[in-house]
Amino acid sequence: MNIICQFCKSKNFAAERPSDGKFISCCRKGKIKLEKPSDALDNDLLYPNFLLDLLTNPNNPDYKNFHDNIRSYSSAVSFALMGTKVVDFSGGRPYSYKVHGEIRHRTSHIQSVNGQAPQYAQLYVIDSTKATEIRVNHLANKLCNIRILDQIDRLFRQHNRLFDTYRILREVESREIAESNEAGEDVPVVNMVFGRDRHSDHRRYQPDSNGFCQQR
Repeated sequence: MNIICQFCKSKNFAAERPSDGKFISCCRKGKIKLEKPSDALDNDLLYPNFLLDLLTNPNNPDYKNFHDNIRSYSSAVSFALMGTKVVDFSGGRPYSYKVHGEIRHRTSHIQSVNGQAPQYAQLYVIDSTKATEIRVNHLANKLCNIRILDQIDRLFRQHNRLFDTYRILREVESREIAESNEAGEDVPVVNMVFGRDRHSDHRRYQPDSNGFCQQR
């Protein structure tokens, strides 16, 4: 994939190049322009060097481990559990991840309940070091490198907007609990609702279902 789109700089195979040299599949000949990604503070967000090195540098000592277990790393640092039907087409073709039907993301209380270990978004409202220890001790992550998990966790806490959202939810919940206990009142239900812009193009932003996070 060494043929570069002149508009969006995407990488393409030589056989994909149109007769006029202008690619359609990536940006429709420059008509589609994506906004620059930004972090929670609206700073321009560049691709993290340590992740880029893990993905592209075979000389990195963690390169093979990261590639062999990349889905475990992705799941370990996710904010929600993804559920879908994965389709497996047999054959000698290069692997691609395929799903059939709906894709759902399930989240839960902001704190773990019934003595269960924190998971997904719950790991982002506790100490970073403790969160990484919990992740690496999970059976599904037994082959993951604790140092890589720690780096990704700290990266998300610094730049991911969802981290700030969950952190604020935890602060609101703690304040409500303290005030209710002091007043001798029942603790109110604290909800976080994920909204969507109904004016967005449904061809790009059509949701599978409405999602919310509820705290009782």
